[in-house]
Amino acid sequence: MRNEYEMVTVADYISGLNNVKCVSIEEKEIEKQVEKYLLNVQRAKTNAKIVEALLA
Repeated sequence: MRNEYEMVTVADYISGLNNVKCVSIEEKEIEKQVEKYLLNVQRAKTNAKIVEALLA
């Protein structure tokens, strides 16, 4: 069996990465965890600003 390869430019490769969809459950779970983490980071920043304002 022979592998067939073709040349791809970097721009085509990067644009192809933008069109990748999450297919498996694990990828969707990872995406949810990242969203939760980013939301928690934003909440922590907001809470820090509130505490700073209360102490001022």
